[in-house]
Amino acid sequence: MRSKRLQQEIDDLVAQGWRIEDETRDRVVMVDREYGSLASHVVVALLTIWWTLGLGNVAWGLYNYLTRSRRRVLWDDEGTPTGKVITCPECDAVVSEGARYCRACGVKLADAMAEDETA
Repeated sequence: MRSKRLQQEIDDLVAQGWRIEDETRDRVVMVDREYGSLASHVVVALLTIWWTLGLGNVAWGLYNYLTRSRRRVLWDDEGTPTGKVITCPECDAVVSEGARYCRACGVKLADAMAEDETA
């Protein structure tokens, strides 16, 4: 059973065109894929239509689909975190003390905190 907060986040992203890629009991991976802009496809068509008979545009769309997809991992946090609460220096997400990676952006916290202390 998902929390109301998580379900609302999922509903908001689905309304914006995101799809559920993977789902477990405590997390949902959302993905937003694109095929490239109309302008980029026109440029690719003008430059390659003679030699590729449109396959250049198909390749460009596939390239964009695979490399320009955005992913978000949504976690279902039951209750409030225990222990000292700290924030990620990269994205300002709240992470629990002892966490090695930020759940929001994936940065390794020990490395990011060391960089902040030297700055």
